[in-house]
Amino acid sequence: MATAKKTAAKTPETEVAARSADGAEGTRHVKEFVVLGPSVGDEDGPGHEPNKLATLQEAIQRGLHPRGDVSFDGGETQHDGVSQLLRYSVEVVLAAADSEAEKTTTPRDKIENGEG
Repeated sequence: MATAKKTAAKTPETEVAARSADGAEGTRHVKEFVVLGPSVGDEDGPGHEPNKLATLQEAIQRGLHPRGDVSFDGGETQHDGVSQLLRYSVEVVLAAADSEAEKTTTPRDKIENGEG
């Protein structure tokens, strides 16, 4: 007797979560970086631009099309007292379901606009 395999219904949220190694918040792709150095606090400034570009690039490599700006969602000191975990996120659309791919935010867009 064959058994039916139960599969969870795939929603955009579950697909984004499955494609985002560091997690997701709904349809926001989350990327975390661990860096050495002093606390960055909650400020969002030019020092974050390389990580924001990398967040866009990773989303694209994982089959997600970023929309809009990457946000810096905060940082926290790690247990070693030296390293910082920095968290970023960006709204995304599944590439396979994107009917408006021209709206994808790419690292090149940001660099050409002087943001990277």
